[in-house]
Amino acid sequence: MNKTLIICLMILGTAITACVPHAKNRTKTYVNAIERLRAGNDRFVRHRMKHPDQSAARIMETSGGQHPYAVIITCSDSRVAPEIVFDEGIGDLFVIRNAGNIVEEEDVLASVEYAVAHLGVRTVMIMGHERCGAIEAMTREPGEDEPKHILAIIQRLKNEPEEQQALRSGDTGERLVHQCVAANVAHGVAALSHQLHHLKGHGTDAGISIVGAVYDIQTGVVHFQEIKPSHH
Repeated sequence: MNKTLIICLMILGTAITACVPHAKNRTKTYVNAIERLRAGNDRFVRHRMKHPDQSAARIMETSGGQHPYAVIITCSDSRVAPEIVFDEGIGDLFVIRNAGNIVEEEDVLASVEYAVAHLGVRTVMIMGHERCGAIEAMTREPGEDEPKHILAIIQRLKNEPEEQQALRSGDTGERLVHQCVAANVAHGVAALSHQLHHLKGHGTDAGISIVGAVYDIQTGVVHFQEIKPSHH
């Protein structure tokens, strides 16, 4: 018996039958999640987006559960939208966003743990972006009237060893901001690698790939970093 899930949609009074493979089997089409992300970003940059998984059938398909193929931790910046940047749709990416794409927050770590332990995701990306407001604020002296929570984020970023090294590099201006964005991503990769290490034995023995990336807001290109996760 064919176990393919049959979704019958009634649109404008006309019965339209859409045969869609069950969501659990969809990700098997993409052996390498990173290559899928690269391909989607390439389409976005070349303005040849497919806008996949945004149909009424996809909404119905995912109503019973989600099976994203990658977690993306990125900044809250309105110019950085993973589903658009990687040309993906509903249920494809498990996205976590905050100012400065800070990994070491309890809600962020809990969200990643859920995606890994319960949704079976094996690829996690920390994606910073050029001209990040949080990073720019960290590279200069904060004003006296800066809100306290923004000050807390700035201090948290400054406490990262990778950021301290970048701040001592002697670079200035946009070059310094770029170095600090990359340093923050490197810190996030290392920190997350350490945090997820304890998940072994929770059905994650197949391994988890953690990759860093920086999004260029001027070109739309995502630059994947060659970072080897390390344990503290």
